[in-house]
Formats: sequence, structure tokens, C-alpha cells
Amino acid sequence: MIREYLILQRVMSLLFVIIIANNSLVKAQTIRSFSKKDYHASSQNWSVDFDNEGHTYFCNNTGLLQFDGVTWKSFPTPNSSTLRTVSVDANNKVYTGGYRELGYWKHTPDNELKYQSLTNKVEKNFTPNEEFWNIFTINDRVVFHSFSKLYIYENDDFSIIQPGGFLNFATQINNSVYVTIYNRGIYKLYQKQLIPFIENDFLKDKLIRFLAQATEPDTYFIGTESNGLYTYNIRTNELKTAFTQAQSFLIKNQINKGIITPEGHVIIGTILDGIIAFDRKGNIVFHYNKENELQSNTVLGIGMDQLKNIWLALDNGIEFIPSSIDGKKRFFQSEELGAVYSAALYNNLLYIGTNQGLYTMPWNDLSNQFQLLDKTQGQIWDCKELDNRLFVGHNSGTFIIDQNDVEALSSFAGAYSITRHPLNPNILIQGTYNDLIVYKKINGKWQFSNTIKGFNNLIRYVEFDHLGNLWASHVYRGVYKLRLNEELDSIVSSRHYDKIDQTEENISSPKAFKVEGRIVLTSGVRMYTYDDLNDTIIPYSELNRYLEDFKSSHRIVYANKHQYWFINKSGMACFDIRPDTIIKLKQYPNTVFQNQLIPTHENVVQINDSNIIVCMENGFALLNPLNKSEGDRMSNYTPVLRQAYFNDEKDERMVMNTSEHIYSIPNRLNNLMFRYSFPIINGDPTSFQYKIQGLSNEWSTLSEKPIFEITRIPPGEYTFMVRAVNNWNKYSGIHQIKIIINKPWYQSWKAILLYFIIIAALLTLSRRITTRKIKLKEKRKREEKEREVTKLRNEKLSAELTHKSQQLAGSTMGIIKKNEFLMSLKDKIKRQKEALGTRYPDKYYTDLINKIDENISGQDDWHLFEANFEQAHEKFLKTLKSKFPELTPSDLRLCAYLRINLTSKDIAPLLGISVRGVENHRYRLRKKLGLNGDKNLVEFIINF
Repeated sequence: MIREYLILQRVMSLLFVIIIANNSLVKAQTIRSFSKKDYHASSQNWSVDFDNEGHTYFCNNTGLLQFDGVTWKSFPTPNSSTLRTVSVDANNKVYTGGYRELGYWKHTPDNELKYQSLTNKVEKNFTPNEEFWNIFTINDRVVFHSFSKLYIYENDDFSIIQPGGFLNFATQINNSVYVTIYNRGIYKLYQKQLIPFIENDFLKDKLIRFLAQATEPDTYFIGTESNGLYTYNIRTNELKTAFTQAQSFLIKNQINKGIITPEGHVIIGTILDGIIAFDRKGNIVFHYNKENELQSNTVLGIGMDQLKNIWLALDNGIEFIPSSIDGKKRFFQSEELGAVYSAALYNNLLYIGTNQGLYTMPWNDLSNQFQLLDKTQGQIWDCKELDNRLFVGHNSGTFIIDQNDVEALSSFAGAYSITRHPLNPNILIQGTYNDLIVYKKINGKWQFSNTIKGFNNLIRYVEFDHLGNLWASHVYRGVYKLRLNEELDSIVSSRHYDKIDQTEENISSPKAFKVEGRIVLTSGVRMYTYDDLNDTIIPYSELNRYLEDFKSSHRIVYANKHQYWFINKSGMACFDIRPDTIIKLKQYPNTVFQNQLIPTHENVVQINDSNIIVCMENGFALLNPLNKSEGDRMSNYTPVLRQAYFNDEKDERMVMNTSEHIYSIPNRLNNLMFRYSFPIINGDPTSFQYKIQGLSNEWSTLSEKPIFEITRIPPGEYTFMVRAVNNWNKYSGIHQIKIIINKPWYQSWKAILLYFIIIAALLTLSRRITTRKIKLKEKRKREEKEREVTKLRNEKLSAELTHKSQQLAGSTMGIIKKNEFLMSLKDKIKRQKEALGTRYPDKYYTDLINKIDENISGQDDWHLFEANFEQAHEKFLKTLKSKFPELTPSDLRLCAYLRINLTSKDIAPLLGISVRGVENHRYRLRKKLGLNGDKNLVEFIINF
């Protein structure tokens, strides 16, 4: 009985290994791997945990790693020790532990982490090789687990539990900590003591690596390092092998870590073969190892974030496994398949036509390997079910597939699309590299009939319209409208449309398809149709209006029930087209397929209502078109600002608090840098873009990293907006920040007020200066006028003075001459008196002499001279008299004569004295004027 059980177990294990091997053929594109080149630290990672702000933390050989969904940061420990474990409490305080070191990290205002060691509080209790392997944060309590003790940190103090055994494992279930003591059992931490939880002989000599509560009541999973996985019921004390078919695999590859998802899936990380997940029934959900995605087979840590994504800390690198939030979306990629051009579901088998041949797999079990059908090696162009047969267009001919039997139908090279004759269901028409081929069904079997003569072209698509015209689409040279004869062996008429609208720019070679019984021609710009009444091609206005962007489609593929797939350069969309309405049912942007569609050969195959196959360059995508929520969860999240600073051209930097939403920045710091984070929601690629309202109303081009640097922002108020975009063209919430770039100091209101004051002062000063200039100008004009008047007056006065001087000179000379005459007359009378003696009576002599003397020194002459002198030399005599009061009238007369520059000889007659008398008078005058010997009397008088 035991032998049969062992044989059965081996068989189940073998089957399990086969199932794993087959599962590994399907590549999960959405797994993301991070190597040391990404996070810039050691390859080996030990533990993972998460905070409530979207950060993921890993313990690494070189320190603590922090990942915000976009950017990695590394924080080395102060003593450069290896960190083994990390746990984040409700307040986002990050606790870590390693070799003889434990402590916590707190966030700084600029979103950095600062470490606070707690080692000094408890180091005295360490063993020489004390190392911490687990940390549990429960409310205000932190439990550090080493192989010898539990350290309970509470109220900034430590309590120590030392049970006296090897604590090889510890875990947290709900709000309780459980530890295993080697060879003794599993214990639960209650307050500050350990109480027995599971004591079973089975646990002896076994290393526990996984303990978790199962979905069944009172049942727990127990994973051992080398003895497999078990369930244990604490109420019945019953121990059972879990997932029997996987037991050998788990024993062989050694369980190291494990978690249970909210759905009850058990995820096991192994030492030798990566990670494997089971559903409640033990079926494999996924299995990843180094052969299909993982960087290492040794899983040292497992964690599940708030989005139910799985994170793995590996012996070499870090892995991200997304949760299956997008339902049916699955990608099948394999170098073995190659580029896929067509597909079909026939007799419950999935057929995939590739550039390497026709592959098949049971539809109800896509976990199996694809099998290449013999005789189909080479390029497959088309797979189409007609008349309960699968017709396959091959590079070397056409085949009919019945189950897995391959029957050659024709050997004409390059068999493209095939269509049924609208008037005779037993006739098929097919386009090839060179010929149009006719097949006929004879006695229930399809046979090659003939080629259509007179027409040799590379035809890719063929369609019949309601009038029986055959529309043949050339691969490169447009569309032919052909009329066949009744025997279908030659062309009656042909019309070629190489370009259907000469007015359209960038129009491509047209192709013809049938939509709801009507021929529709694509141009790459908009849709056209055939107007049979006027025998012409016209724009299909109604279809263009409802198709919107997809009016530029270059291919149309029939789905089912009035539904058609339209394919353009940006993606594909399914429309329900009816006479009274056209509705878009589903759209896939090209980014969903990571731009792996085959250019000019894009194809989508409707398998059934809930499954389509999209052909790709290296495999295919199996999608559910009824799933309306792909990518929609994007809108539930908003980018988070992680770092913000402003700097100037000299790199002077102002670091901002990322929790604020309004930034007021000096003008010189008008270069900004914002770094955002965004969660990895489901592994789909995510891009980012920004917009600065007030500066531009357009969103920026997409960027892989949410790090934005904008330079030289002009003064003003702006709203900086950031959003994420996934490959479904769905947008996240928008994060907004108000930015105020202050005006430079010379544009501030104080400066403007100062400018106003300065301008007012300058205007006032300018006005004053202008007024002063005007007054000065007027004064100058007035002075000039006055000078002119003065000049005229002076000229007049000068003329008058000259005239008066002339008069004075004339009168003076007249007086001089008169006096000279009188004096000569007096001398003559004296000589006559001397000659006549008594004969000249004295009476007459004396009277005559007196009369002469009176006229020589007469006051009338003086008064006349004085009057003329005063006119020519105003106030001279009066000023001289006031300056020298001791001067006599005779002295003044002498001064007046000297003023007009008369010589002593000229003055003598005027004074009625001799020249000698004049010289004596001048001598006396010099004394009165106080002149010394070297002073010239005349110069003094003239300059006075």
C-alpha cells in the first residue's frame, strides 16, 4: 500500500513537473526586473516591506533601498553592515535590523531618510554573533527577532525574551507574532511571554520557513525547508500534506519564504527554483524561475503591496509581479512561434499562422506547448474557416486542415485572402502573388478549378460587391474593379484605381473591404465607397463622421454580428455598424502591444464574443474585448511630488516642502525641478507629462521619467500640472501646484513706488530745471536786451560823453586860448606901462589889469567847465572831496584838469598862474592825496 502511494506520489510529482515546464512556455510580459544597475547597490536583497505613501523598501547588503514606483534611492547604514529585515509602522517609521545593529529611519522634510540607531540601548544583551532576521510592528510595539532572543521595543525601552532555544523562524499573523523554537514547536507571543501554539512531533528536526492562516477555519499552512508544505488544524490537531502533487517539487527546491493572498492563493519562494503560486485547490497560478523572467532562483523575501502586486527580494536582484487586475489579458510570446500573421479557432483547436509555419494548441488548455503541423513550415498568410474547413494560405500554396491532417489544395505561391462567391457558395476566389484562383466544391470536396486569365497581379484582398464585381486590392498599386465572365475564367472589364482622390495629401494606396454588404475603400486619410449609380468613388461621409480618428484606417477586419475592426497607425477599434447607428465598442492603442504589431500586416482575429487574437511580431495577444475596464484604475491614482527645488544659474538652490501646494519663489530662482513618483499598478508601461497653465495650455510630450526641469520661467502666477498616462491612453489624476515667480526687486511695488517717487522728483527737478532754464534764458534774453539797451545807452552815453568831452575839450581849449590871450594882453599892457610910465595912468592900468585877471580866473569859466566836466565825469569831484575832505576848490580844479589829462602848460592859463606855479600846486596836491614819490599823480587821478 505504501509502495503504491509512493508510486502515485512520484507520478503526480512527475505530472506536476511537466505542468510547470509547460507553464513556463508562456511568457508573462508584465514582470519587471530590477538589477543592481537600476538600484545602484549590491545584487543580494533580503527583505521587503511597504509604507502607506507608496514607497517600497528592501534590505540590501549595502543598506536600505527605497523605491517610489519610479526612482530608486539607496541609504547606507552608518556601520556599513548588511541589513537583513525591514518593517514599516503605521506612522511610516522604517525599522531595520542586521548584524549587531537595529534602529529606525525617519523622513526628513525634503523626503530623505535619516537613521536613528537603537543599538546603544540594548547592545549589552547581544551575543557575539547577534543578527536580526525579522521585525514586526504592531501598534506601538516593535518586535525584533534574532536566532536567540526576541527584543520588544516599546515606550523607548527594550524588553528581552530569551526562551533558551534556537528561534529559527518568526512571522506575524494578524496582530500576533509567532516563533518556532527548533525541536520544540511553534509559540505565540502573548504580552511579554511565549506560549505554546503548535506542539507536534512532526515538527522535530524540521526547519520551519512558512506559517500562515489558511482560508479554512482553524487551519494553518506550515512550510518546511526540506520536508514540503503541510496544513495543520489546531482544533483537531490534524496534520496533512498540502498540494500533494507539488510536494516533491517543494522538497527538492526547498521552501524559503511564503505568503497568502487575500484570494487564498499560496505563494511560495524557493531556494532553487524561483517562485510558485497555487490556488485553493492546489492548481498552479504561476511559476517563475530563472528560465522565464527571474534573475535568480533563490527567493530571500516576498511582499505584497496595497495593489496586490508581488515583490521579490532575490539573491540576485528584485522582481515585480503584477496582480491580475486586467482580467483576461494575456500575452503569448515565444521565439519558437515567430511573427504571427493570422489565427483561427477550428474544432476547438487554436491555430496560429506565423512566418515559421502553422502551430496548434487545444483551446481549452492554453498552458500546453504549441505544436507545429507537418508540411506547413514556412510563411503563413491567412487562416480562414469556410464550409466547415480551415483554409490556410501559405507562401508555397493553399492547404485545407481537417483536425491535424494537412491537405494541399493548390501550389500557387503566396496565397493571400480567400472569399466565397456571393451567388454560388460552392465557388471560392483567392488572391496570390501572381494569379486570381478559382476553387470549386465537387462531390463534397474542394478542388482547384482554374486561374482567371488576363489578370496577373499581386493581390492581397478580394471582395465581391452586391453587383457581382470583384474588388481586388493590390499590395502596392491600389484597387481593381473586375467584371468576370460567367465561366469565371477571364476578365470582361477592368478598372484601376491607383489613387482614389487626387486632392488628398499623404494618401496611401487604397484597399477595398466589405462593410455591411457595401464596398469600402481605405486611403489612410478617410473612407470612400463605390457609387454604383454614377459608377464612381465618393467619400463615405456617414462612416467618416462616426469613425472619428479611425476614418484613417488602412485595414478593416470583419468580427461578427455587424461588428468590424478598423486598424490605423495608432491602434485598432471595434465598431458596431448598423443602418441607423454606428457605435464604438472597444479600442486598443498600439501602446498596449508595446509597438510589436507587424507594420502593414496588422491583424486581429475574432475567436468568439469574449476573445480576440492580435497578431504580433513575436507571438500574439489574447484579449477580452468585453472587458471595459482595462487601464481604468489609472484614474484612481495621482502622481506624488517627492522632490522640489528652485535654483538660479549659479546653482543656488531652494529646496521646497513637498507637502505644500503653493510656492512663492524669488525671481532669481526661476529654474525648477520637480520629481514625482507613481505606483506600478499592473506592470503596464507608464509615461508622464506636464502642463504649466499661464505659460502654455498644451501638455508636454510623454516622458518615461516624471522628472521635470523647466528653466527661466518669467515672473507671474502659474499652475504646474502633472499626470500619468498608461499604454491604454488612460490618464491618472492630476497633481497641481501653484507657483508664484515673484517679480525682480526692480519690478516690485516698492521699487515701482520708488520709481514713481524718483520719476516725480525727476519731473519736479526737470520742471524746476526747465523753469530755471526758461527763466535763465529769459534772464539772458532780458540781460542781452538790457546789454543791448545798455550798449545802446552806453554808446549813446559814450557818444554823449564824447560829445561832452569834445565840448569840455572845446570849452577848455577856448578858455585856455582866451586866458592865454588875456595873459598875453596883460603882459603887453604891463610892457606898455613900463614903457609909458606915468603917461599911462595907473588908474586905467589897474582897472584894465583887474578886468583881465577877473576874466582869467573868472567863476563863469569855471562853472561852465565844471558843468561840462560833471557830465563827462559824474560825481568825480564830489567823490574826491568826500575821500579827501582837505582838498581846496583850487585843488579840485587842478584835479579836474589833470583828469582830462591836461599838461601843466595847459593848466597854467586856466589857473592864471605860471607853469612853475602849477608844478608847485601839483606837489602840494600829491601831499594831500598821500602819494609817495613813485606814484604818478595823473594816473592816480585818471584811475580814481
